[in-house]
Amino acid sequence: MARPKVVGEVKREVNERAPPSDPCPHDWLSEESTGLYEEKSRSGEAFDLYISTLAESRIRRQATKAAPDRLEVMGLLLGEVRRWRGKAYAVVVNVGTTDLENTQAKVRFDPDAMPGLFKELDGAGFDYIVVGWYHSHPGHTCFLSRIDLRTQRTLFDQPYHSALVVDPVNREVKAFKLLEGGYTEVPFALVSEGGPKLRRLRAKVQG
Repeated sequence: MARPKVVGEVKREVNERAPPSDPCPHDWLSEESTGLYEEKSRSGEAFDLYISTLAESRIRRQATKAAPDRLEVMGLLLGEVRRWRGKAYAVVVNVGTTDLENTQAKVRFDPDAMPGLFKELDGAGFDYIVVGWYHSHPGHTCFLSRIDLRTQRTLFDQPYHSALVVDPVNREVKAFKLLEGGYTEVPFALVSEGGPKLRRLRAKVQG
């Protein structure tokens, strides 16, 4: 089976760079998540996670399309890791996904469709890092199940890795990271334009 050209063992230098200048909250944030967003925004610190509107729209469309049948969806978050004032943060430029084996309670990539996923990743249009993953909980709210937490610990255990969970039925979205044997919610922001470089990356992806 063909494998993607970019592998997890490749080390990349984390550049010092100011975060995107146009952050805004997701319109599916709960009252609690909105509070976390506003607290982080007032602090003047970088958010742990920034998601481009291109990536967010792909996630929302995929989750919403499967919602009537209450089927879960999933994919990878592709982007960059940067550092600002001693704090690392991730910018999601696009997502990668493929055919799924999904039910109302679980989801995984279809093994037969993995070559297609690798091809999509190879053709992503920019030199990406996998900065996390996303999946949906249609009608079940946003949290990490026992299986989700095991996936996070096994495959996404770096400090910059996030898990984005979407509930398209209740119109809710949250981001999580590992913390002391469990996990915690982290505030994130949407960005439509993140400076010249992000605009160029998005142009390559869209083109």
